[in-house]
Amino acid sequence: MPGEEVSQAKQQLKLIIDAYLKAEDVERVLAACDFADLAHSGITRKSGEPYVLHPIAVCCILAHMRLDAETLMAALLHDVIEDTEYTKDDVAERFGRTVSDLVDGVTKLTHSSDKQFNKAASFRKILQATLQDPRVIIIKLADRYHNMTTLDALRPDKRARIAQETLDIFVPMARIVGMNEMADNLELLCYQNLDLDMYNNVQTALLESKPKRCEYQSQWEKHLADLLLAYQINGRIKKKNNNIELLRHFVKNEIDLHELTHSHAFEIILQSIADCDRLVEALRENFEVLHYEDHIRRPLPGGNQSLLMKLKGENTTLSLTIQTELMRKAARFGVVLGENAPQACRSAIQASMQNLNTLIDDACAKTTFNDLLDYLHQEKIWVYTPHGHLHELPQGATVVDFAYAASLFLGNHAVGAKVDGEIRPLSTPLTSGQVVDVITDVLATPNPDWLSFINTQKARRALQNILRDQDIEEQRLVGQQALNRALKLFNRSINDLSESDWMDVLQWRHVENKDTLFEQIAVGDLLPQLVANHLYVQQDTAQAETHESDRLIQGTEGIDVKYAHCCNPVLGDPIQGHLSRRGLIVHRARCHNLLHEQHLHPENIMPLQWQSDDLEDVSFNAYLCVELAMDDEQVSELIYLCRKSHIGVEQVYPTTDCTYVNIVVNNRKQIAQIIRDLRMQFNFPRISRLALPPAIMESSQAS
Repeated sequence: MPGEEVSQAKQQLKLIIDAYLKAEDVERVLAACDFADLAHSGITRKSGEPYVLHPIAVCCILAHMRLDAETLMAALLHDVIEDTEYTKDDVAERFGRTVSDLVDGVTKLTHSSDKQFNKAASFRKILQATLQDPRVIIIKLADRYHNMTTLDALRPDKRARIAQETLDIFVPMARIVGMNEMADNLELLCYQNLDLDMYNNVQTALLESKPKRCEYQSQWEKHLADLLLAYQINGRIKKKNNNIELLRHFVKNEIDLHELTHSHAFEIILQSIADCDRLVEALRENFEVLHYEDHIRRPLPGGNQSLLMKLKGENTTLSLTIQTELMRKAARFGVVLGENAPQACRSAIQASMQNLNTLIDDACAKTTFNDLLDYLHQEKIWVYTPHGHLHELPQGATVVDFAYAASLFLGNHAVGAKVDGEIRPLSTPLTSGQVVDVITDVLATPNPDWLSFINTQKARRALQNILRDQDIEEQRLVGQQALNRALKLFNRSINDLSESDWMDVLQWRHVENKDTLFEQIAVGDLLPQLVANHLYVQQDTAQAETHESDRLIQGTEGIDVKYAHCCNPVLGDPIQGHLSRRGLIVHRARCHNLLHEQHLHPENIMPLQWQSDDLEDVSFNAYLCVELAMDDEQVSELIYLCRKSHIGVEQVYPTTDCTYVNIVVNNRKQIAQIIRDLRMQFNFPRISRLALPPAIMESSQAS
């Protein structure tokens, strides 16, 4: 009976909350439960069960984490405003303003007929509410988790869409706020619903190897227990279910099936940081250490603190996480712990929250949503102040980005920095783990040249606001000086520009006079390097190629654009430009040559963006290495699979260890898709994209 089902669910909830809430709080939560039952009366889910079972299940998930009464009440009522006739004021009247604000925070917006706009606006609203009260995202994650466990009632296409959205947004959001246990569970459910064949293959491989893996695990556990005893360290050893982690690495093509079944993981929970350090020394003395990271002194995002080690055995490798009990709890629950979390955990989460705050664009919800997606999926680095405060920055961020992340004062008055104790210029790209001490001068002011190597929105907006506040005459002078510096690359100055040169530039930019051009440069609307490129780079490429480049990359109209052969960028890759005498050279953002050039001449590096990621009438070369020595039949299968996916095959070169493939694609998405298809076809070998063609392929083409 439906009534019986609901009664049992209510009873289960009461048993959980009786264990830790005060009697009056238990009564409030149960009153909210009764109200949710009334509000959703007669409504069923796709599965046919009473709808109220869903909010009760969400509440139980949070109750197991021992959340406060207001959070539990909001979880029970989280769909009331969205799906019933009751309003925010009705909820506030019955259960208080805090509960109604939490419920409103997770309530979707449906004001427009544009579904994409509604989605973007809803996510912006959740983001804004989370910044006011982190309990909003906690409720939303629990809601999404329960929905993910009940996808069976939906059509396969809808299941896949929800799973992809969860993987794209909610999994990284959970990690940002330190809820790694929730993130792991969500991620596993995503893989199940996105690619069941792949998931089943991995599970089969793990099941088949289980007896041998258990044998190796027992051996490792005994070695570790003996070590703790020998060195008189009190602690407990816990087998870690690393199936989710292994599956993640497998999906990302970072390991193959063989590695999957020979990798083990343990947690060692000790009483103090001193014990953690002692154990590390003991492990170094007794085992071959493949890798070591200290994240106790330098926590990861979400505030995860631990010592990570990878040990080599005869036939297996062992990943070790060494931490205290409080660190373990913080790594699992993060923001859920609130004030009970370690200071390092709270400051790391706060750093991420500050970054999220800079993404909110009140004028355009879609901008906020797109910026959020970019932020969640960009590769990040973690840099520290001399006092140990963590700042999260995108890959490629420079000292200037760090300065503005730390404070507006540091950014506006920065003149240099000490990076790991050594003096470095402001343009220096940073890497994870570095300690940065910004050197300031109160008389110093921001330089528009910084815009060529800034990588964060916060720094860019702050700099442009300063530049726009300058006196108009000062702006023109600053713009003129910046253009002069850009022209030095071509051994020219402003004085060398003829009247016809000026007419050409003004027509190109659609401005009336030089002053307006200088103003555009001064406030960051126009990079002076592009003006120099437009004037002095020889247009020796074919007209068709120029048009194509104009169309592909934003802000390069009328500019001679070439693609770097050292990294072979493809439509959709993160890119940066290097201004040279040959023109604007487009590199992949992490290209080693580009990073080297950035160290030497930061003023010649500039951020670039594609106009679109989905153009079909363009083509790019890409190079793959398949870690499988293919025979003729397999090569034929590979070519057939590529052509079936509308991907050209220029060359296939098998060797004794692997097979190199030169393919022709429209964009980066095609590369990712063909890698997935080839792995499935050939029993999941590792496949990597190469920056440039291997020497053996180039020599074979030359001959």
